[in-house]
Amino acid sequence: MSMRNKKLLYLCAFIFSVLYLLWRGIYTIPINGSIFVTTYGMLLWFSEILSIATAFIMIWNKESFREEPKPTVGMHVDYPDVDILITTHNEEVSLLYKTINACTFLKYPDQKKVHIYICDDMNRPEMSELARRFKVGYIGLEHNKEAKAGNLNNAMLHSSSPLVATFDADMVPYSDFLLKVVPYFSSDFKQRQNKNIGFVQTPQSFQNVDIFQHNLFSEKIIPNEQDFFSKELNILNSGHDSAIYTGSNTLFLRQAIVDAGGFPTNTFTEDFQLGIQVNEAGYASISTDLPMASGITPNDIASVLKQRIRWARGMILSVKNLNLFFTRKLTWRKK
Repeated sequence: MSMRNKKLLYLCAFIFSVLYLLWRGIYTIPINGSIFVTTYGMLLWFSEILSIATAFIMIWNKESFREEPKPTVGMHVDYPDVDILITTHNEEVSLLYKTINACTFLKYPDQKKVHIYICDDMNRPEMSELARRFKVGYIGLEHNKEAKAGNLNNAMLHSSSPLVATFDADMVPYSDFLLKVVPYFSSDFKQRQNKNIGFVQTPQSFQNVDIFQHNLFSEKIIPNEQDFFSKELNILNSGHDSAIYTGSNTLFLRQAIVDAGGFPTNTFTEDFQLGIQVNEAGYASISTDLPMASGITPNDIASVLKQRIRWARGMILSVKNLNLFFTRKLTWRKK
């Protein structure tokens, strides 16, 4: 489709969307109903406004997107020390076993520079034993009241490498994770792109099917519903150097975390908030489209609802904490 036809299509979509919202607001909201009915009618209309606004933001984002250059094969790369932080709270040993085992097979020019840590905020003997078996580091923590953020902040105090990778307990990294992601932090790439990378987010990928794929009998037909964010929206965010940190499968410049004030403990979504704080500190964040780890997605309605409610509450709280819509530390494009 030509650019002229695209613009015409977008214009028509905008006009009809506005007309629809005006019609909904003027003629269909049950103003004469009970307070309960009127309130929910208004809330439904407001949700439609937000949904349509989001759609047009995505269109603008997609049309203004320029693909992020990738490190090239011939580029000089310094491979510094890397800390691999695997967070755990109450997960089974069998689950951690797969993740840690995969981490020990991460390819790197100098294996002595890869430092793997089990970050256990319950200080469990079985986790300490698991670390001993794999000959990796163990960072225990008792009486942690700050959830995953407190666990990671404690781990930062007991590690020192210039690069830091974070993985959830169920996320099994692919063997070439470091070889693919570390080059983004090389001085050569930084000079070519004229930007200081704070973190690189690789997509969330899953071993099992989600509830939509399962219930629609379409495991091989439709993608995991989280792929839309990881492989589409977050890639578009990269066009503004503001990819969102999703908590795992991520490689950080340690100094970026330090300059951002560490992992925030005043929200349920420390990952989302930290990513923004890294951007506010002057660092770029990018997302790649190639999965570098695979985990387990919730596969029942109760677990999905619990996860999404936590995300929603945490992001609303983070937006409030950061005064996100009015802060002068971010450009309007990043916001």
